[in-house]
Amino acid sequence: MSQVIHVGIGVLVRHRGTKDCRVLITRRPDKAVLGGYWELPGGKFEPKESPPRCVVREFKEELGLDVAVEDALGVQDHRYDHGHVCLHAYYCRLVAGEPAALEVAEFRWVRPRDLTTYRFPPANTTLIRRLVEELGTDAES
Repeated sequence: MSQVIHVGIGVLVRHRGTKDCRVLITRRPDKAVLGGYWELPGGKFEPKESPPRCVVREFKEELGLDVAVEDALGVQDHRYDHGHVCLHAYYCRLVAGEPAALEVAEFRWVRPRDLTTYRFPPANTTLIRRLVEELGTDAES
């Protein structure tokens, strides 16, 4: 039985509730596992690290952003051929900074309804669907 890899991920939304609503996504470096896939910012827990602390650290390391973790979006398990992941997802609020591609290939602010046009890892399918439902109808025309 494979060991479970716990991953904290954050959903950073700007202009929520308006037609300008956008979600920050990042693209994995080509040489990484699932290289080239888009994802919500985050990464593996460090030893004894809480899921919210992991999300805060990963935003800083990957994008140079200071965020505050807010509402939990739940936990999603997924088994890949290369391992078993457990995603711990949270809505986040920007505290300080402008995004920079420090440890990601690139980043984009995208409309929630457009999230499904990007190639995300299969473990993200349920969360992406939920975000489109929750955010994609906000004041869109």
